[in-house]
Amino acid sequence: KEKLINNAITALLSQEGDITASNAELESQFQAVRRLVASKAGFLAFTQLPKFRERLGVKVVKALKRNNDGVTHASIDMLCALMCVSIKL
Repeated sequence: KEKLINNAITALLSQEGDITASNAELESQFQAVRRLVASKAGFLAFTQLPKFRERLGVKVVKALKRNNDGVTHASIDMLCALMCVSIKL
């Protein structure tokens, strides 16, 4: 299960289609990452996978520059999920 979660997170973050992706697509990507990091294995991936935080940060900054309410909400919601450590552990 942990390997599947890590592979899914890596696949979502490696998509460089941030510029060409539609707002709905990008919003869905953030929602998927949010659900993945809500598990213990997903949160551990956040701390252990190389370049996870950097890629995620770049993706969030690009998303916020779009000035789209749905994308902004999804990206901030995903960040909030990363701040709720006590629920996961």
